[in-house]
Amino acid sequence: MQVQRAVAALLLTLPLTHMATQATAQDAAWSGLYGGVNIDITSLRMQTIGGGATTNEGDGLMAGLEGGYRHDLGDIVLGANASLMFGNVEAAPVGGATANDPSLTALATVGIEAGYDLGNVLVYGGIGYSWATMRDTSDTRRFDSGAQFGIGADFMLNEDWIVGGGITRTTLDAFNGSDVRATSFGLRAAYRF
Repeated sequence: MQVQRAVAALLLTLPLTHMATQATAQDAAWSGLYGGVNIDITSLRMQTIGGGATTNEGDGLMAGLEGGYRHDLGDIVLGANASLMFGNVEAAPVGGATANDPSLTALATVGIEAGYDLGNVLVYGGIGYSWATMRDTSDTRRFDSGAQFGIGADFMLNEDWIVGGGITRTTLDAFNGSDVRATSFGLRAAYRF
């Protein structure tokens, strides 16, 4: 439910950021290194392997660091990025609670992105690969990896600062007998070097 509201908020924000771009005469250049902080609302869903019935689900917050490089080619911007997120997103059993619910505690991702330059606004999509740390019902730390994809928009406040938001989906296969899907809506602030 929180993720659906977050998606709606992002979709409402995109036209507003486009109008802000129209009102700003400055022509933004997106090339260069950047680094910053993220906060995500993450929805975690576990299913039986092969896309079967949902066994566990839950929502929670994750926060972390992100950095990358972008190269502005005019209308098109290409980039590479990496992020490291921490939190404790618990996935309670659909039928009732257990002593220890499985939880996502860390997520590291590297990826590439391509976007369209609208001046002070950059709308982009990306793909990447993630490594996750989760705790199972016996509170044992387990590691898994999988693909990530997403969309987002960034707004350049000035030559130094960027704020933005995005939606990502991370797919982790075969965690302790389950397929894991993590859908995140995130906000970020970054400094351009």
